[in-house]
Formats: sequence, C-alpha cells, structure tokens
Amino acid sequence: MKIFSITSAAFAVIAGAAQAQSSVQLYGAVDIGVDYANHSGIQNSSVVRVDSGTLYGNRWGIRGSEDLGDGLKAIFTAESGFALNNGASTQGGLLFGRQVFFGLQNRLGKLTIGRQYTLDVDLAPYHANVASRANNYTGLSHWVDRLADRVNNAVKYQTPNLNGFTFAGQYGFGGIAGNDAAFRVFNAGGNYSNGPVGLGATYLRINDANGNRLTGVAVVDGQYVLGPATVHLAYTDTRGTAANTLCFSTCAARPNQVVRTFEVGLDYQATPAARFYTGGAYTRLNQDLTGNAFQFNLSGFHALSKRTEMYALAGYTRTTGLGGFSRVMVGAPDLGATAFTSNAQGTPDNGSQLGLRIGMIHKF
Repeated sequence: MKIFSITSAAFAVIAGAAQAQSSVQLYGAVDIGVDYANHSGIQNSSVVRVDSGTLYGNRWGIRGSEDLGDGLKAIFTAESGFALNNGASTQGGLLFGRQVFFGLQNRLGKLTIGRQYTLDVDLAPYHANVASRANNYTGLSHWVDRLADRVNNAVKYQTPNLNGFTFAGQYGFGGIAGNDAAFRVFNAGGNYSNGPVGLGATYLRINDANGNRLTGVAVVDGQYVLGPATVHLAYTDTRGTAANTLCFSTCAARPNQVVRTFEVGLDYQATPAARFYTGGAYTRLNQDLTGNAFQFNLSGFHALSKRTEMYALAGYTRTTGLGGFSRVMVGAPDLGATAFTSNAQGTPDNGSQLGLRIGMIHKF
C-alpha cells in the first residue's frame, strides 16, 4: 500500500511538472463593421456595406511551447484567417494562411521555420498599419510596400534583446530545381527600444521566377512616447511592384516602379478607455507610373472591456497624376478602382475617396 502511494505520488509530481513546463493556447480576434465610401467601383458612386477584418484580420490560432531543459524551448504557432461576414477562408483559402511555424528558443535567440511575417512586424512596427492599424483602412502605401507581408518556406533567426538592440534575418527558399534564386526572399533588420524611444529598420527583397529582383522594400520608422501621447514617423522606399499590388486584379508587375511614402501619426490615450489617432501619409510614384497620393486618417476607440472595443474611422485619399486612381479599403474590390483606367473618380488626373466606418473588435 505504501509502495502504491509513493508511486502514485511520484507520477503525480512528474505529471504536474510536465504540465507546468508546456503550454498550448487558443487565441484569436474578430472585427466587423459597417462602411461607407464614395467614388467607388466602375459606376463611381457611393456604397454602404458590411465588411470584416478591416483593422484586425479575423483569425483564430494555436500557439504553444515546451520546456526542453537548460533554458531551451520548443515553440509553434498555427494561425488561420477568415471573413466574419460570410464565413469564407482568407489568404487564398489556406488552412493556416496567416502564419504557421515551428522552432526553438533559448538565451541565444529564436530560430523558426515555416510561413512567417516579414520582419517589419517584429522590428519596425511603428508605421500606422501596425502601430495604430489606421493604414489597414486607408491602405494604398501599406498594400504597395508589402508591409506585414508573409514569406513561405522561411527560416528566421532573431537575437535576444542586447541592451535595447534586437536583430533578425529571414530567408525564404524558392525551391526551384536548377535556379536557387527564383522566388527567393531575403529579409533583414534591427530594432532599438529604450524607454520612450523606439526605432526600427528592415529591408525586404523578393525575386521573380527568373531570379531577378521583383520587389525591394526598405523601411525606417520610429516612435516617441510623451505621457499619454505617442508620435509615429515612418519612411518606406519600394523598388518594383508585383502584379496587382497597384490595383486589385488587373495590374501587371512593374519591376522598375519606385514608390516612396512619408508618414506621420499621433496616438493619444485620453482616458483609460478612450484613445484617438490622427495621421497622414504622402506617397510619391516614379518611373513606370508617375503621380502622388495623400492619405489622411482619423479614428477613435472606446474600450468596453479588456477584450472588446468599439471604434469609428474616417479616411480620405486624394491622388494626382494616376488617372484618378485612389483606394480606401484594402481587400474590398468594389470600394476602389479595379484598374487605373476603369474608374475616373473625378477627372483623369485627380481622384479622391472618402471612407467612413463604425466597427467592433473582440480579442480572445
């Protein structure tokens, strides 16, 4: 009886220790609201619609870790995207299209392999579409600059925090026999964070099927915290654009295109439950397509709880020299021009679009 009791106690201790050393978490976010936009679609008219995943892409995911001893951990994340308004899978219907990776982490850093985000999400997160989510709504520069993009077949290494500095590199294998450079992706960057100051810089190169550069994106951004206010600054320089990134479905790849964006924004935490954002971005296009775009964003958020908040957004975009092209909401083809020549949106040389949204987000 004593032997049985001791053995049972030993197994209980071992099971408890194993349970404490490993964890699996289910998480996600849902975002839905009602949009209004003028100068939309082929008819160049206004539209009111329900749209989901505008600020935070709707998702559910599983992440976990296991303590392997001596400070070494096995980690994994598998995250799927979906549209809340109709239940469709997003990211082209991939089961874990948002991200999925497995790796190891210890005091020397973190090594992961799989489908992973570009490094601006980790190291240069101070531009508006990550820091305040605003450019997820008026998203011309976000879409063209491949910010918060995803890399397939990627191996990523990130250092631990080194006196405020963090560095990382990511390599996406093209996997084409006889041409190692085809579809290859290279991504590297660094971050400095100390008190109120945050600075980040990354570079992303994406090759085409022939192994030549299709897109190269340099990002430099930063933030400074002044009590309840946070100032954001960002600059992106993009050389070459992939097919359909300058429109929704009919644009060819433009390897010589140059797109530069300057961005400034201000977050203000007025009360524990209320915060506001205002900001603007100026985008200049040169070489293949020439013109410029100005975007202005204004938003307010009210937290109903730690997990749920209401929000209201206003986004205004004006273009010059782009055949009247402008767009407000990414991922919604009927709200923006389907091609540069198919929707005048005012005059052949000037276009504008106003978007308004009321929505709600819940995170779990």
